[in-house]
Amino acid sequence: MDDSVVRSRPLATVTRRSFLRRAAILSTGLGAALLAACSQPQAPAKPAEPAKPAEPAKPAAPAATTAPAAAAKPTEAPKPAAPAATTAPAAPAAAAKPTEAAKPAAQAAPASGPARGQIIIVNESEPDTIVPKNASTNISYFVLDNVYDRLTTRDVSTPENKIVPQLAESWSQVDPKTWRFKLRQGVKFHNGETFNADAVVTAVEDMVNPQAPGIALSEYGTLTAAKKVDDFTVDIMTKEVDPILPVRMVRFSIPAPNWLKTANLETTSTVAIGSGPYILAEWQKGNGLLFKANENYWGPNKPKLAEIKLVGRREQNVRSAMLQAGEANLAFHIALDQVKNVPRSIIEKTQESVIFRINHEHPVLKDIRARQAIVSSIDTQGMRDALFPGITEPLSQLVRQGSVGWNPDLKPYTYDVAKAKQLMAEAGAVGTTLEYVDRPGSFPRAGEVGEIIVESLNQIGFKATVRHMEAAQWREAFLAVKPDQQRTDLQQTSVSNPVLDSTRPLDVYYVCGGRYKIGCDDEITKLYGEAAPQTGEARDKAFQKIWAYGYDKIWYMPLFGLNWVHGASKLKWEPRIDGLVLFSEMSLEG
Repeated sequence: MDDSVVRSRPLATVTRRSFLRRAAILSTGLGAALLAACSQPQAPAKPAEPAKPAEPAKPAAPAATTAPAAAAKPTEAPKPAAPAATTAPAAPAAAAKPTEAAKPAAQAAPASGPARGQIIIVNESEPDTIVPKNASTNISYFVLDNVYDRLTTRDVSTPENKIVPQLAESWSQVDPKTWRFKLRQGVKFHNGETFNADAVVTAVEDMVNPQAPGIALSEYGTLTAAKKVDDFTVDIMTKEVDPILPVRMVRFSIPAPNWLKTANLETTSTVAIGSGPYILAEWQKGNGLLFKANENYWGPNKPKLAEIKLVGRREQNVRSAMLQAGEANLAFHIALDQVKNVPRSIIEKTQESVIFRINHEHPVLKDIRARQAIVSSIDTQGMRDALFPGITEPLSQLVRQGSVGWNPDLKPYTYDVAKAKQLMAEAGAVGTTLEYVDRPGSFPRAGEVGEIIVESLNQIGFKATVRHMEAAQWREAFLAVKPDQQRTDLQQTSVSNPVLDSTRPLDVYYVCGGRYKIGCDDEITKLYGEAAPQTGEARDKAFQKIWAYGYDKIWYMPLFGLNWVHGASKLKWEPRIDGLVLFSEMSLEG
């Protein structure tokens, strides 16, 4: 057996309620501790128990944009590049090899002048890929969002989280399927290449290349092509009408074009050449990634920290211990029982939705009654109270409040064991063998969530086991959706939504041909085709209708909305609503 894959025995010997009871005992006081720790004077202006976010403005087809909004807390850096400063928020950086992990420097950068000091960030793992066209995990975007710039960015300092210019200066819709972007002049890539229309065309062509299409292509709607109009004007085309293409571009990385054309996959897997505020200086696999400030960064949000090292440590307690020992400045996804021990805790209000996918083409699970039994067997409220006191929200669909199309009328599936057993008998599902796949470390206590669910399934008559997978094997399994592939029965994941629009999860999880979608449903694809061109309130209502349709089909089980808990030491940083982690928005205290 592959050492990276661990099978566990069926957990029928321990009842789900006793598991939850033990977890609740272990969690006693965690909610209060979390509240107290996160309300200390040092904590950022984030609520300890997050309130529901205000719903952002619904993306309409924007008119030509010419004046960016004010930048989020820009800081001056030395020797700015030739282009005029834009007011867009900070951009990503380029990846590099890390050096030996030293204890983080305590010296803070001054209000102006060169970036100074080093911090160490510890997360669950190193990225599985840094190739922009294939990125699909939050950790990959730690690199992409800091090394590369994009055409647009989001100003989270505005109430509506306004989309503002970055590499583009303005944009307009010249026909229903074509957006024209006027580009910023004077921007240089880290290797000295000039940013222009050719760079945008090259990035788009790389993403849509029919011989090697990007895995991340569905993140960008029906993107099909780009055409140079002049050196600093480019048209981007979509297969279907897409009124929110500028919104999607907040995650579309623009690499140096000549480098991208000549670099092979091995090179782009370990090197990143962008125009952002940080340069990826080194990547020693297993030892971390080292980022260095781009002292000639063209934008307004100059890097304040000279070096940032990103390391991976799977165990939550190890990440917390590094913070306590002064070996890290920022630890992502710390253990809840360590909140009271770290110098400062941070609750990140997210759009993360924890779910599991159901293979509805499975010989038994294709019966809707079997799927109804599954969702009726799981006590999501008990799980939230026991494992995640104070940091989760109820979930009834793959988007949360704050995303366009969120349907307030849908409620979490009702927990009813008696009903579940009856449905099992009616469907002839009793005794069916199922395997539940999860990825411990993908979010706090992810493995325990899988174990609880397997116990719940066994309680109503399934013979279920859980398999814990490492990231690479898990990702390969989740991409296996075709009938000729080995598809998982049930597979756990966490859905993010940086675009804050329902199209992102629907594109990949629901629409026929979506990269995580098993099977095809013509009706939902039809409804999606009707909703996608809409704007404003009509868009919101059209997507609400789709979520209601999918709710009845039960292709996925929404478990809960999860907010992240991090720990920090000697570091100023406030999380963003869109989930982007921008190094240039960080600085040392003092």
